[in-house]
Amino acid sequence: MHPVRILLTQHVPVNEYPEKMQEWYHSALKELENKVKHYPPLICEKKKPVPLKQFTPKIVKVLEFGRKQGVNKKEQERKQLIHRHKRELKGAIREIRKDNQFLARMQLSEIMERDSARKRKVKELLGSLAAQEGEWKAMKRKKGKN
Repeated sequence: MHPVRILLTQHVPVNEYPEKMQEWYHSALKELENKVKHYPPLICEKKKPVPLKQFTPKIVKVLEFGRKQGVNKKEQERKQLIHRHKRELKGAIREIRKDNQFLARMQLSEIMERDSARKRKVKELLGSLAAQEGEWKAMKRKKGKN
């Protein structure tokens, strides 16, 4: 507040103010002088903060290309089992899909055979009905002529 106090004491024409305002002005200046506090300046910390545990990378030594050192046999066997399990699972899913496609094809062929048989029977019935209708009309014409 030091720059503000300088502005208030030098550039404000207090003598022209009413008495009550002058009293408030002087009391405000006294309060500013009483409340002077010195704060230490802000400085940067000397050492960097430690990063969070979850962001620190896990460093593994690689002595031979493609092989990680420090992995025990149990871990290797576990990874192999997981890999084999995933591969077998993918194969099983593929086989199930093939079986489902085969079943769908068979069902579709059965439906098509039934439809074609039904259409053939309907055609035969309509043909026989048309033949009967023709014979009946022919008999009717013969009766009409005689």
